[in-house]
Amino acid sequence: MEVLPDVYSLPVDTGAFMGTYPPNVYLVKGERVAIVDTGYGDEAALSVRRQQLADLGVTRAAFIIITHHHTDHRAGAEALRSATGAQVLAHVLEKGLSRDDSTPIPADTWIEDEPVLDLGNLHLKLLHMPGHSPGHLCVLVQERGILFSGDQVLGVGTTAIEPVRGNMAQHIASLERLLTLDISIVLPAHGPPIHQPRRKLQELIEHRRAREQQVLALVGRGVTTVEDLLPEVYPELEPRLVDMARGQLGSHLAKLEQEGKVVARDGRYSLS
Repeated sequence: MEVLPDVYSLPVDTGAFMGTYPPNVYLVKGERVAIVDTGYGDEAALSVRRQQLADLGVTRAAFIIITHHHTDHRAGAEALRSATGAQVLAHVLEKGLSRDDSTPIPADTWIEDEPVLDLGNLHLKLLHMPGHSPGHLCVLVQERGILFSGDQVLGVGTTAIEPVRGNMAQHIASLERLLTLDISIVLPAHGPPIHQPRRKLQELIEHRRAREQQVLALVGRGVTTVEDLLPEVYPELEPRLVDMARGQLGSHLAKLEQEGKVVARDGRYSLS
């Protein structure tokens, strides 16, 4: 499905993803071809994507860019590499990372800086935007201002920041950096395109700052544990989202602790 000139979505309707929006896989068709993320690795999804590539007349690709190590972004990488001969790229900080004991990213090249990939008539700059994961990449089509945002910016809602491999301070800093770039449209890894990137980025930053102040105020009132914070911050939370909400709160608290605004002791938090 063509979403913009030379940019295609390779959609698969899958029930594997717990949210409303399954993972988006994108194809940039310049003089050479690049694929951004690969979705799940089950044969049903891969069969659909192989057919989509055939329908687009794509038999070879130059690059497969994996935004980060989560299963719904990298599990199909090996199969799509075999189908297209593409070189798989990911950030070195994602090396060896996986979820649920699954296979890590099968990268051919681990990048450390922010290279520009040459597709002939188009150039893709790989941007290190940590926060959701340590080596999360966004991809900017330099000639068009098209940003493939991975999970750094979602089409609907906010990104989950886990306290173990996520980092709330880095996430906010990455959002602030994206505000400085010339972006015309955002194509996220989940959800619809974002046609007002600057407005969306500002809203996300303001949301994080407001949540941080809410957490600080609650801790100041004596709400001292993540479990006690949960119903205060998320009063009407769906049961399936409880663990994710715990992670969000843990990430906010970790940032506040790093900044010296709260102190943690035996699972309880207090103002510094």
